[in-house]
Amino acid sequence: MTSDSFSRIQISCLEARPQSIRLRQNLFHSLHAALKSSEKTIKSAIAEDTSHDEWETSLEYTLAISELREHYSSLDLEQDLKRQKSVEDLQGTTNVGIVYIIPSKQNQFYSVISALTAALAAGNCVVLELPTTLTQVSAVLRAVLPKALDADIFAIIGDRISKENLSKCHVLDQTGIIPASLRDGGNDSNSVNLHHERVVAVVDRSANIPDAASIICASRAIFNGQSVYSPALVLVNEFVADDFLFHLAQAIISPMHKQKDILSKSSHPSMGGPNGHSQIKTEFESKDNLNVIISGENGSIVEIKDRTQVLVGRQIDSRVISIYRITSLDDAIDLCNGFQTPLEASYVFAAVAETNYLSRFIDARISCINHIPCELMVGPFAPEHPTIAPSPSPRYSPALFRLPRPRFSHASQMSILCLKSAISRSTKVLDPWSRPILQTALPAIKQGDGNSVGFFDQAFIMVGITFASVIAGGAFTLYQLSKRHWLGY
Repeated sequence: MTSDSFSRIQISCLEARPQSIRLRQNLFHSLHAALKSSEKTIKSAIAEDTSHDEWETSLEYTLAISELREHYSSLDLEQDLKRQKSVEDLQGTTNVGIVYIIPSKQNQFYSVISALTAALAAGNCVVLELPTTLTQVSAVLRAVLPKALDADIFAIIGDRISKENLSKCHVLDQTGIIPASLRDGGNDSNSVNLHHERVVAVVDRSANIPDAASIICASRAIFNGQSVYSPALVLVNEFVADDFLFHLAQAIISPMHKQKDILSKSSHPSMGGPNGHSQIKTEFESKDNLNVIISGENGSIVEIKDRTQVLVGRQIDSRVISIYRITSLDDAIDLCNGFQTPLEASYVFAAVAETNYLSRFIDARISCINHIPCELMVGPFAPEHPTIAPSPSPRYSPALFRLPRPRFSHASQMSILCLKSAISRSTKVLDPWSRPILQTALPAIKQGDGNSVGFFDQAFIMVGITFASVIAGGAFTLYQLSKRHWLGY
């Protein structure tokens, strides 16, 4: 990107061009038409770069188009005009300006389109950092996107822009590795950072073991185990661990999970390929604290023996599932929360009561009960935000790229009374407002009187009734026997 190109983006941002609903709608129509007309080219490029099969390629493409359509449907011209004309808007927002996207290499097409459409829907200009590489997806994006979008609104660059210009942007880093130039040049408050953390599945003794094994195995098989939301670590209750391992092994060797012989035509073999499989097997077998249960090109199961290795183990980009046996629900919670930072996701397989307990107390940014959303298997981690919850789809909410700008047109009662008090130089004017606040007691707690029977109370009562019944029955029996003995019959 030349300085002139960035200047054009800046001018458009200052003129608030991207905030026009009609312009945004036209941009979405143009982008949608361009992506639909290039569908075969895009799918072919994804398959060439990644060796994903047809189903996985179609999933990535369709999810990207789905998010484009969803972001487009959020554009409401009538509502936007109504809010613009309103003098008071307590929920008013504005765009962040220029969104600078550093895309993830994993599912790059989806990663770019999902972030791009969310930023455009929020009324921003977008700069996409897309280094010149030999990958086909990158080449297709470079060919399709600039033609479909306004050059004053969108631009692609090959190299990182200057620190000065970067500091003027809202940075979305999908890679999770913030470069020094970004930390030094950009404002941290203008950045949306993604941190690669743990994704853990917990299988309790109350779970449907065959279903849990099948779901977890499928999540590791999709995209050759490279999905960031795929659980590489599974905590299994020791009472059902052997049963779970049996069904997991059955799922791995089943035909539906077998790897197709397409890796040979990939110029970028992953750790899940034949060479990667041998490397992983050698690495695991050389460690005493790991037990390789099953190992093959379709997937591997590794059991962790040393508890300390659970917390320091690395996330593996391949079809490897690490298993660790837990003793209880609290043991699982302690392990999950021992990473010091929240999990990116937790998948809990258990009965209703157990899933409620685990999902509440495991510190995870998103928790899924007895399932793993297919949408999460595509693309990068959802960005961290203090108030906007992560979502399987769409991955990015336009609200991430908006700033609150409320407008108040009506003075509060306190403001009116304070003005009168300042003019009259008397505090008595404030009495109608201050007296109820200072003299009225807080509402009652409405707590029960303590006479209700609780869970443990019920247990004690039942034990007491049973014990009393046994004592009474025994005493009556002894009385009858004694009576017969003394009376002689």
